[in-house]
Amino acid sequence: MKKISILALLVIAASSCSDNQTDSTSGNVTLKASAVSSTGKTSMTARVAAASTVVITDFKINIGSIKLETDEEDVRHTEDPLHEDVKLTGPFLLDLLDPDKTLSQIITSVSIPNAKYEEIKFKFQPSTAVGEMNGRSFMIKGTVDGKNFVVWSGKEVELEMDFNDPAKDFTVNSNDISLNIKIQIDAIMAKITALAGQGLLVDTDGDGVIEITTGSDDGHHDLGELIRDLLENETHLDDKD
Repeated sequence: MKKISILALLVIAASSCSDNQTDSTSGNVTLKASAVSSTGKTSMTARVAAASTVVITDFKINIGSIKLETDEEDVRHTEDPLHEDVKLTGPFLLDLLDPDKTLSQIITSVSIPNAKYEEIKFKFQPSTAVGEMNGRSFMIKGTVDGKNFVVWSGKEVELEMDFNDPAKDFTVNSNDISLNIKIQIDAIMAKITALAGQGLLVDTDGDGVIEITTGSDDGHHDLGELIRDLLENETHLDDKD
């Protein structure tokens, strides 16, 4: 399991709702996901590399499960079984570059017990839905030097997202909180550009698509593993949509 230290908190845009009852024992948490550039561009503009060598047209992920872990130092953690980890079961299938949807797409919105939470775990799992994501946990499609490519994996990917600063653990206290997972796609684009520049991306089977997978397609297994690791490293919690 890969442990990812977070740069910043996943949107603690915590705004208290005036219509909540003072004796409420829970709050609403909205989980979002977006594909962005570290330069701050939106996904619509970040999908084209600076040298226009790589264009990303599709980026889909399938989240199988989510767990919000209660801070063990929260006194409520030991006082009441209600304040244990919150587990959500998917699948949550997202198309992060869908031009008809907002940059930050809602994964789910759920009411959870008041408590301090220290970590969020996500599991990307192969989708069982009918269509091109069937058997895939993530898929990136586009062109490199005008040639079609696809990057995908049929393996599970587990991410543990916490915060360097314990003070940034988020607290639910009868309020609404929005948390955003951000995937930095410019780093992935830069890696694909570099691999193409080294002549390592080849359509071995001649089907018109350069396949970079964790399987054996086009003989790019090692590159598929490399980009999957990069995807894990470039997935963070942030405090902005």
